[in-house]
Amino acid sequence: MSISREVKVTCPHCEAVTPFTIWLSVNTEQNPELKESIRNQSLFRFECPYCGEKTSVDYGMLYHDPESKQILHYAISQENADEVYGMLTDPKKSASLSSVLEKGYLIRIVRSKNQLLEKLAIFDSNYDDRIIELYKYHLEKAFQAEHPDKSNISILFFNGEEDTPMLQIFSENETQGFVPLDNSAYYDLLQRHGKEMKDMCKDDPIVDQKWVSTFLSPAYFGKPEIHNNTEIQIN
Repeated sequence: MSISREVKVTCPHCEAVTPFTIWLSVNTEQNPELKESIRNQSLFRFECPYCGEKTSVDYGMLYHDPESKQILHYAISQENADEVYGMLTDPKKSASLSSVLEKGYLIRIVRSKNQLLEKLAIFDSNYDDRIIELYKYHLEKAFQAEHPDKSNISILFFNGEEDTPMLQIFSENETQGFVPLDNSAYYDLLQRHGKEMKDMCKDDPIVDQKWVSTFLSPAYFGKPEIHNNTEIQIN
């Protein structure tokens, strides 16, 4: 079910203290209007009633979409992420989670609002988030080869104008550019890696670049590292 709570927010401009509603749990069947509020980030947006200053309020939540059978847990702390991960990897610790897993739910744990929005965009577009992470891995390698002076590269998937799948490239948290997703490269990765992967709903609940490192490691396959020859173009 959806659970909300009122907290006090101090305006960063005029320092007035105002009540603000945060959502600890969102069930899109009970509150379908919140689906778009999360995606356009208005659910995290605070506007001071005194001076009109707008600011973002970051908080963790559980996103539950019964229709799509998706559960995304945004863990605001590593401790919370570890706790949820432990329950998901050992369903005996939670009867309710065991029941959800038996129903074939897709469950993911994320550690930031950007990751939450990214997962929603990926699943809204009917992509496999594991293939997207592999795509980002190869895109980062291509970008690093062209820009050896750049460091701390990160990439986010999002849906641009007319729902065009896009990737935003960052270096040191500063935007370096935008690249449209090459569907032919995506499906090439899917064709070559899909058979090696578990069912999406049975895979690890944390799918990120660390997951990619594990997936591509010799230990995962029991043989030398393979499948690193995909070329992603930077236009």
